[in-house]
Amino acid sequence: MSRVLPHDKGDIDPEHLEIVQNDVARQHQTHYRPVDDEEKRIDRRVNLKLDLIVVSLLAVEFIFCGIDKTNIGFVATSSFVKDANLSPDDIPNSLSLFSATYVPLQPFMVILARRVGVKYFLGLQLIAWGGLCMCHAAIRGSGTLIALRLLIGASESGFTQIGMFYMSTLYPKYDVGFRVGMFTGMYSVAGAFAGVLAYGLLKISSSSIHGWQVVFLFEGAITVFLGILTFFILPKNLSTAWFLTAEERAHAIRRMEIDLAGTQEEGDIGSTAVVERDFIDVAKDWKKLFVVVCNITTVLPVTAFTTFLPLIVQGMGYSGIQATLMSVSPFVVGTVGLLVIVWLSDHFKERSMHTVGGMCLGIIGCIVMATSTNTQLRYGFAHVCMAGVFVGGPLLAVWLAGNTPWKGTRSVMMGINGWSNIAGVIAGQIFKSKYAPRYEVPLIITMVIMACGICGLVFLKYAYKTENRKRAIEIETWDETQFAAEARSEIRRGDQRRTFMYGT
Repeated sequence: MSRVLPHDKGDIDPEHLEIVQNDVARQHQTHYRPVDDEEKRIDRRVNLKLDLIVVSLLAVEFIFCGIDKTNIGFVATSSFVKDANLSPDDIPNSLSLFSATYVPLQPFMVILARRVGVKYFLGLQLIAWGGLCMCHAAIRGSGTLIALRLLIGASESGFTQIGMFYMSTLYPKYDVGFRVGMFTGMYSVAGAFAGVLAYGLLKISSSSIHGWQVVFLFEGAITVFLGILTFFILPKNLSTAWFLTAEERAHAIRRMEIDLAGTQEEGDIGSTAVVERDFIDVAKDWKKLFVVVCNITTVLPVTAFTTFLPLIVQGMGYSGIQATLMSVSPFVVGTVGLLVIVWLSDHFKERSMHTVGGMCLGIIGCIVMATSTNTQLRYGFAHVCMAGVFVGGPLLAVWLAGNTPWKGTRSVMMGINGWSNIAGVIAGQIFKSKYAPRYEVPLIITMVIMACGICGLVFLKYAYKTENRKRAIEIETWDETQFAAEARSEIRRGDQRRTFMYGT
């Protein structure tokens, strides 16, 4: 609601005048943004500290989430299959088995983490899956592999969505995209780092231990250590962020309240409750559920390439361990491409078309890898493909989070979004060993799936823009009484309120 400034600025003290001016400046904001130089300065301080402490720790943990999930693809280029008494198809099948527990448990894990506290839940998750990763060193047949992949899938379930949900409670919605990109971008770093790490560790072997066993033991032990570290470093929420000053904590909390203004009652901002209505609201919101469907088309190439790129590169004529090393640079390019595109997305405050741009790069790369007979060209366009495919997951997640301001509903929605990891099951069945060494059919199928996702995202952008236009027309003639009544409405809440405008 508007506030009128006195004509004579001398009638009020400068500090009060600044508060009033800032309130007036925020009247038409649909999200938080700093309105003066002082707010910009304190914003930079708060963001820098959150980046260095929270995002950095989560990013390192995500590296080992990716490593522990995909290291089986790297050790497959060694003597692992023979030593562990496995068949070639046990490796792609293990990816599907991992997803059999990893995917269904996602919503429950996110909701449980919200109730228990993210710092405690993530710490326990890391310790659990790190220990299970170490147990992979004892695999002696497909039965052991099946049991361990099911268990590690359950223990890692929800980690990514929990991390993204957690960051969405710390940063305003058009600051969080780049941070989520830094977080999830570590999955591509994991691919590069895992390749280098596996290359070195696979060379460590003796009469008593194989190189692939060293890989599982070493990488799992680091994950357990990170889990213990999480208990001591991550803050429970902004009000308990030990690394912020009192002034910075107050500002960090206030900017989140501004970012959520008019979408929820004040008492709900710090609540950890998840109620029946949260589930009902998610089930009724077809647009967001369709975002999750589209997310399957963006997650599939990520899951496929992080696991099978070493085998695809091996099919280009490189030897086993050399193929692992040659897989590193495409992952590095993927990380750079992700960070550039998510930064642009935050800067231009747009999600869908930036996701489409990344998917187009992925399609171009797939076309060349599937059709060209030139090994160098195929390897070069693997980099083009990787530069785009990592973008979709983080951008669609922050799009969902930004368009779901009510936090109980957001936690359910982010958990449901985790079901998009069903793509892992699909990828495991597409990239079968019978298509080696070129994998033309899997690459073409992946390309077609991404093209379907692009069509879906274009449709969603149109649907959200249409809804925003309808709301703008509806509230154009409202008076202050109607705006106040809408802000207190018990019938509509969060993004259901007519004053909320969806990000596109």
